[in-house]
Amino acid sequence: MKLAAREQESRTLHMEFPAQGEHAAHVRQMLKEHLAMWGWLDVVDDTLLAADEVFVNAVEHGSSGETSTVSVEIDCATDRLRVAVNDSSRSLPTLKKAEALDVGGRGLALVEAISDEWGADLAQDGRGKQVWFTLSHSSVP
Repeated sequence: MKLAAREQESRTLHMEFPAQGEHAAHVRQMLKEHLAMWGWLDVVDDTLLAADEVFVNAVEHGSSGETSTVSVEIDCATDRLRVAVNDSSRSLPTLKKAEALDVGGRGLALVEAISDEWGADLAQDGRGKQVWFTLSHSSVP
């Protein structure tokens, strides 16, 4: 497993993982540890759920093969958390309305429901996209 992490005083974190579904657990663990360390306990559950959905989508729909990677970035401001997942696909995600018997198709609807906002942007260098979401944080300990 290739894992690169760098942390700065501004409470940011960048992690890079092989584009494989089994690494979703590592993403959740790293996010949980850093959010707890930074005192962001009020958004841990929602962050883990939304990040898991976006990471799995990047692996399933945004990777281009065995050597692909998916990066996860978190940025904590005073009262807002932004999580972004980058993959190599230029295909932007679309919010779908899943039917009652559909097995999948609810991930982005879930991200939309629990986040303050979410979106997707094509990378400026022409190499993929970034799907992101934000959550508000109570600065009261």
